[in-house]
Amino acid sequence: MARRTALAGALTALTLVLTGCGTGAGGSDDAPERAKGSTPPEGAPTGWRLDHVGDQDGELTDLAALGPDDLWAVGFDKRNGEATGHHLLRDTGDGWRRQALPEALADAPYPPRLDAVGPDALWAVGAGAEQGDPPSIAQWRDGRWSTVTAPPDGDLLDLAAFGTDDVTVLQDPRLPDQDDGEGNITTDDRSQVAHWDGSRWTTTLLPTAAAALDGTSGDDLWAVGHRSKGPGIGGDGQELTQTAALHYDGTRWHTVDTPLRRFADPVPPEAGAALGTVLAVAPDEVYAFGRHSFNHGEMEDEPADEQLRLRWDGKRWRDLPAQDGECGSRTPLLVDGDTGTLYDGHWYQAADGPCYKLKRPRLPTGGEVRKGARQQLWLAETAAVPGTDRIVAVGHLSVVQSGNPFSRPVALRASR
Repeated sequence: MARRTALAGALTALTLVLTGCGTGAGGSDDAPERAKGSTPPEGAPTGWRLDHVGDQDGELTDLAALGPDDLWAVGFDKRNGEATGHHLLRDTGDGWRRQALPEALADAPYPPRLDAVGPDALWAVGAGAEQGDPPSIAQWRDGRWSTVTAPPDGDLLDLAAFGTDDVTVLQDPRLPDQDDGEGNITTDDRSQVAHWDGSRWTTTLLPTAAAALDGTSGDDLWAVGHRSKGPGIGGDGQELTQTAALHYDGTRWHTVDTPLRRFADPVPPEAGAALGTVLAVAPDEVYAFGRHSFNHGEMEDEPADEQLRLRWDGKRWRDLPAQDGECGSRTPLLVDGDTGTLYDGHWYQAADGPCYKLKRPRLPTGGEVRKGARQQLWLAETAAVPGTDRIVAVGHLSVVQSGNPFSRPVALRASR
């Protein structure tokens, strides 16, 4: 299955602005532990517990949970604030142990992303050194690493896997600009999907730009992003983009209408809407999240940005009803089966329960940690461990103090 977090990818500049990327989605400092008056219901997770703390500066950047005794993470060390190399960690039931990257990724410029592609198989995908370079892919299967043929040129945006012979990647193919014949040059920002059947890639150019991919099976996939043509573009509304959703039904990709956006008059400059996250729970239960924004600072009495929260019910995309509290305005990081939903900032909502904040661990005072130091826990990836009651996460714990600030890579767990 595809991961359930808000994914970071090499998005277009427009999508980065409209979806509000650049903030730590899983970050939280020493703010009050939970909303006033809310208490975790019985059986729900109450807080994070540290499973691993690195012994030097660095961060963990991604995570894959193959099974109860097969967890993988990837990250990098830091020296004087600079990244000095990346590596794997693996937990087979007796603690996290450091491992070298497979040969295919040994020279990758950035830590690879990890994806479980089956109960006993893992993909590690590394971005190319230059924009448009094909990714490097290594597969862990039957106790060893092997190299997987890279898809056609294009920056990797997202990946959805349902088996070693059923993997789909979303790419930015970096298409050349277009001339409309009248001297007007427009950017061709359409995205591309490539499907791996175990031996070769088959590519399809999508009609719009997409930023995220998810699905319930290889025959039920969704890609969401934005479009710059069609209904709701230009005119009185002056919208540069509208949200876009595309569905694959096992035969072809097709566009599915989403609600149109328009700011009230006076319309702010360079307005546009885009989706940046999609979470597929079931064929008739899919969620998409994004933002309706504009170029701030060019008018008085600016309207507020609009956070977009959509749900597919099997027939159409609709706006989710407004909710009170923190969970009503945040982006989900993990849809925890029928148990609940984890949101950015460590907020959690059990099914039919209240919204509350998970407790966060702290490094003990002493040694490098000075009394009164402020500690911030940032999550890079979360996952539900198959066959267990555990949620796991990786990221880093930042210690903010005068004279000697530092961060430690961490792996965490929560039980429900």
